[in-house]
Amino acid sequence: MKVQQLLEEGGFLAQDEASNQTLVVRQPGNPIAKPVDSQDMANQLFVDLTEMGEDVSPEAIDKALAIIKTKVKHFGKKARVYCTVGYGEHRLKRVVDLRHEDGALAVLENGQVRIAYDGEKSVMLRRPGMAAFPMPANEPDPELDGLNPLVDLINAPEEEKYLLLAWMAFVLSHPLDPMVSQVFLVLLGGQGSGKSAFCKWVLRKFVDPSKMSVMALPRNIDDLAVAASYTYMPIIDNVRNLSRAYSDRFCKMSTGGEVLKRKLYTDGDPHVSTLQTCLVINGIVNPVTEPDLSSRCLFVHLEALDADRRMSETGMDDYLTEHEGTIFRALLELAAQALNVVDSVEPQRPLRMLEFSRWLAACEQVMGLDAGYLEDAYANNQASAYESSIGEQPLANGLYNFALLYCVDQPWVGTCGELLPLLEELVSDRDIRAHFHQWPHNPESLGRRFTQHAASLDALGVKLERLPRSRTRQVKISLKDDYPRLAELAQA
Repeated sequence: MKVQQLLEEGGFLAQDEASNQTLVVRQPGNPIAKPVDSQDMANQLFVDLTEMGEDVSPEAIDKALAIIKTKVKHFGKKARVYCTVGYGEHRLKRVVDLRHEDGALAVLENGQVRIAYDGEKSVMLRRPGMAAFPMPANEPDPELDGLNPLVDLINAPEEEKYLLLAWMAFVLSHPLDPMVSQVFLVLLGGQGSGKSAFCKWVLRKFVDPSKMSVMALPRNIDDLAVAASYTYMPIIDNVRNLSRAYSDRFCKMSTGGEVLKRKLYTDGDPHVSTLQTCLVINGIVNPVTEPDLSSRCLFVHLEALDADRRMSETGMDDYLTEHEGTIFRALLELAAQALNVVDSVEPQRPLRMLEFSRWLAACEQVMGLDAGYLEDAYANNQASAYESSIGEQPLANGLYNFALLYCVDQPWVGTCGELLPLLEELVSDRDIRAHFHQWPHNPESLGRRFTQHAASLDALGVKLERLPRSRTRQVKISLKDDYPRLAELAQA
């Protein structure tokens, strides 16, 4: 079968053990995998066979590929495949696919960066929408001076600039792995802040070069899986609000999950789409209102650009062309150096995304920042997001304001019957009517819902507890000692 012969020239066919995807793995050099069932692959086969003088139709190629996929599924090799970032022979060795035709990989190991053209064993998947990274500068940059031209492009508060650099290095060094949750980036800014331009020019160049620039939020939630299978990091532009269904799906994309759908026009076996991916969202106002999703995001607030800081597209292209090699080298150096120390640090403020909290502690050390600087900035970042999100949750908002009002000097202890009328005084009738089904209308309902928002309020320094069962069932509300900012709010 000539289709199979063409596919196996200089490589072999395999099945991805993680996603059950049929791949053609090219060798020699570093092994690079491409999906067999992509339209790009079918088009290339059609061109190659036509140039060989074969009389072939697209339908015949599709039929041949279907037969090959079935054979590989049942009798072919299994391969562990990584996309863009992979593990090396040990956990702290990482490889980054530069996506060049020569198969070059950036190897991050022992705090250093090297470029490898062969000899690496990690199989790297090339998705159809991917484009090539800039070639890192040859000269090592242990002092990370190459980050300065990038910092000049980030019009955000100082601590958020460092958080963004740490996030970029995190994405460039952490494979898509269900054991490691991805932290999503939410860029917020008004008109004239350059949020879309930053996504198109900076994030697309240094985190995930792609044929797809930015996209609108899909109307069909299942199209998210399509975007995730096309490129490494979908960027969703100008999002106004996210429904609860989208928030739940984004949470699954952070931790890793699968969607089962039957193939189009068939009643056969379901098609499995893997959902874990990196993700960037931008908007004028924060569209993330669900606390569960907020805890998985980093929020960066871009400030309006002064007239003298604005660049034309030509000016931005010239600037990045001049500095891209040194910037990308410095980002890889930051990632390599942080990987080298990450196991020796302990986060002072461990939050839900524990791997990212630990990563920030490592970046503080590598970047010469005061211990706790990035962790405190991230904790404040999360607290601000939670404050915003609980504004859409009347019960959470009521409990939060209750703690600020009644729990400054000592914890409040009482029954849900005693608590409910006090909460009703703090929440407007309008908000209760607007969220009628979310509000507890009797003590029994409050008892069932009392700890529903415990995780999000805990991140804000408010602790909710059910006390051991006694003659009356009591609850306890208190302020955590390590949140002095809440005490200031309570006294304001």
